[in-house]
Amino acid sequence: MNCTWAKGPSAPDDVQYFLYLKDAERTGECPRYAEDSGTHVGCHFQNLSGLAFHTCFLVNGTSQQTGIQFFDTTLSIHKIERYSPPHNITVHCNTSRCLIQWETPRTRRQASNLYFQFQLDIRTQVDVSGTFGNRYSFLNPPPTAKYVVRIRVADTRLLQWSEWSQPVAFGSEEREASPIPVYTLVIVGTVICSLILGFVLKRFLQSYSVCTPIPGIKDTLNENHQTDNQIVWETMVLDAGKGNDEEVLTVQEVTESTATP
Repeated sequence: MNCTWAKGPSAPDDVQYFLYLKDAERTGECPRYAEDSGTHVGCHFQNLSGLAFHTCFLVNGTSQQTGIQFFDTTLSIHKIERYSPPHNITVHCNTSRCLIQWETPRTRRQASNLYFQFQLDIRTQVDVSGTFGNRYSFLNPPPTAKYVVRIRVADTRLLQWSEWSQPVAFGSEEREASPIPVYTLVIVGTVICSLILGFVLKRFLQSYSVCTPIPGIKDTLNENHQTDNQIVWETMVLDAGKGNDEEVLTVQEVTESTATP
């Protein structure tokens, strides 16, 4: 915490100021002063864990030439607290959008994200509620010039903004390669593969039709009668009395001679 004050316009040259804190439990002097030409004009507190919710601040001045009017006030530490700016800012972009992320600043006491309000400066001002977390996503603009983002934070109940963070550059002046040639190659390759597959399938169907057997001629006479051209030899019955003998019939041709007169 930093406390600052200004030297009075009518204060003597040898004036010196001292800051004291007082609460229900303790009273203490400033641990480290900020000076201007040897005169105390501010105080820095590194550790605020021991401070009460309401604390009395007293600035007393001394001079060998005249008396210095003191100044005192009671302040709420919560109401005067200003956060440090967000840090560790990163930006990730693709062809459609950019995602900005950051880390929440350290606070005197742990607070919910509901109490944080972030403000992003990306050419134009953008307000982001802490309920969405420590992130902000937006559509990626056309790749023209580089962009710079900086962020500050405040308590939603008080809106005392912190200092702006260090600027972070992102984007590029170089235009990304168009995906149209890639899509064209994919389409052409798909068409060629389809043609080759169709040709192979056609040849296969033609060869299958050649090898198919030709059906026989339809028999219109016997189509209604069931025929059996196969004869089982064992089922034939031999004529009685013949047995296994065979009769041989000899035929002789007789030529009639012609008489001479």
